[in-house]
Amino acid sequence: MASPFEMSSRSLNESRPGRDDVIRGTDDDAFISKLSAVNLGYLDDPFVKHFVKRPSRRPPIINRGSYLRTTMLDNLMANFLKNDSRLDQGSSTGGAASSSSTTTVPLIKKQIVSLGCGSDTRYFKLKANGLSAHKYFEIDFAESTAKKAITIKKNKKLLDIIADPDHKLGLGGTEFYSKDYSLLSGDLREFVDSIVPKLKAQGFDTSLPTLFLSECVLIYIQPRDSDDIVDWVGTNMDAALFVVYEQINPSDPFGAMMLRNLKARQIELPGIHAYPSLKSQEERFMSRGWISAKAVDMNTLHDSISEAEMKRISALEIFDEVEEWQLLAQHYCIAWAYNVKKDLGSPPRHDQSQASGQEQLLEAGRLSIQSGYDRSLIISLFAKAVQ
Repeated sequence: MASPFEMSSRSLNESRPGRDDVIRGTDDDAFISKLSAVNLGYLDDPFVKHFVKRPSRRPPIINRGSYLRTTMLDNLMANFLKNDSRLDQGSSTGGAASSSSTTTVPLIKKQIVSLGCGSDTRYFKLKANGLSAHKYFEIDFAESTAKKAITIKKNKKLLDIIADPDHKLGLGGTEFYSKDYSLLSGDLREFVDSIVPKLKAQGFDTSLPTLFLSECVLIYIQPRDSDDIVDWVGTNMDAALFVVYEQINPSDPFGAMMLRNLKARQIELPGIHAYPSLKSQEERFMSRGWISAKAVDMNTLHDSISEAEMKRISALEIFDEVEEWQLLAQHYCIAWAYNVKKDLGSPPRHDQSQASGQEQLLEAGRLSIQSGYDRSLIISLFAKAVQ
């Protein structure tokens, strides 16, 4: 049985006979789990069903994990896309400002890049809820993007969300292009030489604030390759938020068992020993000069769910695997980091040491950018608690 937090590695492991097919299968498994959570009322996503051929109800611990991972990442991405009409200029702590210390801010163009997207439906869900990125890019191997592209092309509801009569397929049906959504095929191990040119050909703009999402993806490629991606983003983007969801703590008894179980399915995690802890997840970015980074485990995030929301999800089905849940949740985390070029202004630093777990997920919620002459950028706020 898959972990309740397991997300597709999206065929990014080192090549071995049959290995790519096995890992691609984790995307199908993850989306069956997500649809199970949707059908039971944990999640509201009417688009997941279009990417699942054989629905199956999952056990409560799986549903709880799908709910938590999806909800926390969904809220973070939604907060990133929200444009504030007023920007606090008078407080470095994100508190309320007087009318004399605020400045009107125009709408900001923002981008999202989903690395190893699999069957992810966030573009459709966000846009249906009125939260549109200027450009939304998804990247995966051609085998995965071909399946997704044809599903989109044949589905009127999905095409209605895209709302571009000039949309088209490309590269033999492995890619999909529209005015604000691009599904691109490629190998993330060739990010700089192969993926970046494809992004730019579809209108990717390094001057715009951009969220990069790796949902259990970087951990499946060699650290040297994942580090190349982080280095490129930190060096070339004017303002970027990088969000990572993946496994941690491989060396304790439960972590070792987790790795053995994955290996039995021909799945390995090349990156887990390079970034095995919350601290090392933060250092992945801080050691490369990023302005701020934070990582929290899923146990902390689960404990931060509001009383009303906990009451709601607890009523959906009996959930009594508390001890097993706590062990699992300690071995998955969400980490984020943000960076802005020094010559574009210095963003305020926020002390997160006293913040609650949910406030910490947090401090990564949204990028608010002050637009001035020559579009100088300054990160003004990375603090919005997940609702």
